[in-house]
Amino acid sequence: MNARKKQILDVAHRLFIEKGFQITSIQDILDGAQIAKGTFYNHFASKNACLMAILDQVKIKAHYMREQLSLGKPKDDPEIFIQQVLVRMKMNREQSLLALYESVFSSKDEELKTYMRHQHFEELKWTAERLVELFGSGAERHSMDYAVIFFGIIQQTMHVKMFCSEKEYGLEDTARFALDRLQILSTHQNDLVPFIPTNQLLIKSNTSLYTKDEIREKIKTKLDFMVSHLKNENVAKTKRNYLEFLLSEFQSESPRDFLIESVLHSTENVIKESVYKEELNAICNLVQDYIAYDDK
Repeated sequence: MNARKKQILDVAHRLFIEKGFQITSIQDILDGAQIAKGTFYNHFASKNACLMAILDQVKIKAHYMREQLSLGKPKDDPEIFIQQVLVRMKMNREQSLLALYESVFSSKDEELKTYMRHQHFEELKWTAERLVELFGSGAERHSMDYAVIFFGIIQQTMHVKMFCSEKEYGLEDTARFALDRLQILSTHQNDLVPFIPTNQLLIKSNTSLYTKDEIREKIKTKLDFMVSHLKNENVAKTKRNYLEFLLSEFQSESPRDFLIESVLHSTENVIKESVYKEELNAICNLVQDYIAYDDK
């Protein structure tokens, strides 16, 4: 990510927390970053796009940290799972994201609310998959039930602790308590009919609300973050080439669909070997939606 884009995101993030997303104007961001309006729109199509870029950045960083924690470790180690869950919880606390989430959900902005729901469902889906790795394949039918119960226990326990004590609640103790209760539950529930079927919250790319230009902006943002992240992690350039080409093509005045489609097939082959499979799949799905947009 170039320095100017990072500066805009940092200033916008601070203002969204200090003033609230709804109250913060693009002019506030321009003044805080000391940039012209054209500079902002060179990087983001709207204030919404800026916020989604901030949250995409958080998601990619959290995914990387979780992968690092599990590298070379047993998939069924409960301590690794707890530390992975804490990654996102600590980031939410340290970056004051919870207040930002609440302001979005209380707004009437359907684009942002849809985006936030997708992020929430993706976190549930990741948790459900990890719980199957912890408890075994017998828990798969109830994995979405378990994910919802897990976060429900954490949320309500934290509320009670905050009401009953002036001391700051311990995230790790709360997560461990929730997992302990879930382990007990899982030994008695596998024969019951699941309340939430595992396929009910499958995340699908929903671009019907966006114009082709808006889909393009989302692709540029995700590619920019991913390429920058891979560079920082010293990932071999041969593995970045396809993503860098796609980024340059989408940044050009007239992206060439036939070239994009050709490179997309090669990119999908690289995904199979990547720890960033989820993020790369999301990018490929958006690119496919972009190419197919005129056929709708």
